[in-house]
Amino acid sequence: MNIVQKFTSVAHPQANGLCEVTNREIVSGIKKPLNEKRTGWVDELSNVLWAHRTTFKKSTGKTLFSLVYGSEAMIPAKILVPTHRVANFDETANNEALCENLNFVEERRLMAAIREANNKQQIAKYYNKKVRALAFDVGERVLRNNEASRAENVGKLGPN
Repeated sequence: MNIVQKFTSVAHPQANGLCEVTNREIVSGIKKPLNEKRTGWVDELSNVLWAHRTTFKKSTGKTLFSLVYGSEAMIPAKILVPTHRVANFDETANNEALCENLNFVEERRLMAAIREANNKQQIAKYYNKKVRALAFDVGERVLRNNEASRAENVGKLGPN
């Protein structure tokens, strides 16, 4: 089961679109390194999922990893490079900081949800400013002028 599908509900039909987008991103990420051979996709799956989980999402302002675990992920390659952060690593201080981050994870999730809702409102406002509201009364005749009304031989699912 896809992680996004787990949160899909009837109250939020747009979540189905999120599942499709997520699945499309994963399939696209798998296709790129495979090129022509189209085999060995299982070997690429863990890398693609890691990239998906640690990529910054514009809508929430966070990575999926940080929303689950409360802190940003550190890629294994960074651990091998001698940096100040790696050289001065203190396990007890790190564990305390991780516990502290977990205390604020619900607040971060709430802030991400608020940011995502605000983002959706701005997108809706942008698209709705060109919409003209029309009201029709029952029994009023309306001329339909669209491609669906000009369709031919579409069977019982076609327009009346």
